[in-house]
Amino acid sequence: MRNLSFVHLAVCVALAALLPAGPAGAQRQLVDGIAAVVGDEIVLQSEVDEELYIYQMRTGAAISSVEQGRELRRQIVNEIVDEMLLVAKARRDSVRLEPGQIDDEIERRVDELRERQGSQEALDAALAAQGVTIEQLENLYRDDVERRLLAESVVRANVHSKINVTWGEVEAYYAEHAEEVGRRPERFDLAGILVVPRISDQAEAEALARLEAARGELAAGASFEDVARRYSEDASAERGGDLGTFGRGMMVPEFDEAAFALDEGEISGVVTTRFGFHLIQAVEKDGGRLHARHILIKAGIGPEDEELARAEAESLRQVAIGGGDFSALAIEHSDDSDTREQGGALGWFRAQDLAPAFRNVVTEMTEGEISEVVRGEAGYYILKLVGYEPDRLAELDEIREDLRNDIFDLRVEEAYRALLDRLRGEIFVDIRTETASTE
Repeated sequence: MRNLSFVHLAVCVALAALLPAGPAGAQRQLVDGIAAVVGDEIVLQSEVDEELYIYQMRTGAAISSVEQGRELRRQIVNEIVDEMLLVAKARRDSVRLEPGQIDDEIERRVDELRERQGSQEALDAALAAQGVTIEQLENLYRDDVERRLLAESVVRANVHSKINVTWGEVEAYYAEHAEEVGRRPERFDLAGILVVPRISDQAEAEALARLEAARGELAAGASFEDVARRYSEDASAERGGDLGTFGRGMMVPEFDEAAFALDEGEISGVVTTRFGFHLIQAVEKDGGRLHARHILIKAGIGPEDEELARAEAESLRQVAIGGGDFSALAIEHSDDSDTREQGGALGWFRAQDLAPAFRNVVTEMTEGEISEVVRGEAGYYILKLVGYEPDRLAELDEIREDLRNDIFDLRVEEAYRALLDRLRGEIFVDIRTETASTE
């Protein structure tokens, strides 16, 4: 199996960004050359570029310099060679894939890409911008998928199946490396109440007036797209407010409920969310999915709104300090919809997992203490330290299963590299990194 954990994925994304602009075919029609030879097969520069293009479509990213791109290309050629060595062994051992296995994996990849793009329409548009159809993309995937699946079969048969980690080995490893693998940092069990600043009546009135002006133009016959481009304060404005296609639960609850209640072509009334005020148009419904557009008018939070929120949070803190039930206060007053019904329970955190503003407060608290009001990204928080665990050495039974998995992974990596070294001794390999250019 080609090791894709970090290098290969980064390489694919990075080098794809260096390909010349234009249709996909033009992107891959560089002056071709041989990047490597493995046995009686060759790896062409165009094949490398094609794989990079595929991964660009799956993730999208860029690198900072051509020099970095050249170095990454050398790395990806090495990884392609590793995979081809495994495929060569698969062919030699007459490894066969299950019927439909390749098609299933291609479908999974396309689904992943569609989800990342946000909708089928967005995916089609992204492909069209590169001069590629969905059928061409699937064909681009096919050879890569077949190689990947064959390589994985070889690794399972020649690496994974030959490794067994006994509990005795786990115990011995723990005895020798306990300080390294068993150390557990201190942890904090937290609950919180969030007070989000709310817009003033004046700011709300101004925002609603602007939204009413947009509604007036829609009522007069203007297209939703044109009005969205002129009025909406969302990034989707340049697309005429187009949000693509989404399923239930993908938007905030208020938006989700209003949008899915619309008939095709219908425009909502004013919908209020934490982002501001919306008008929503249902473009098309397809089963449980909806293609929609919206116009968003934001209402700014002013200094007075900030001060009111802080004062409210301080008032709740005083009640909690005076003996009020923190959980009941959170259920009744917290603006954090994710934790409110659980009495504000946030769970366990290590100090390094907390934002600096919270870390500085929490690490100085004692169990049961209520914090000062803390300004976070979403608003003003009151924190309670519900429980505390000091830095300690974990008992073997606590980490036995995880440690066994870690040892297994280490041995897999060692056996994997040994297998590749053996194959390089059996199969001719010539890597011509000097032919690989990103210019």
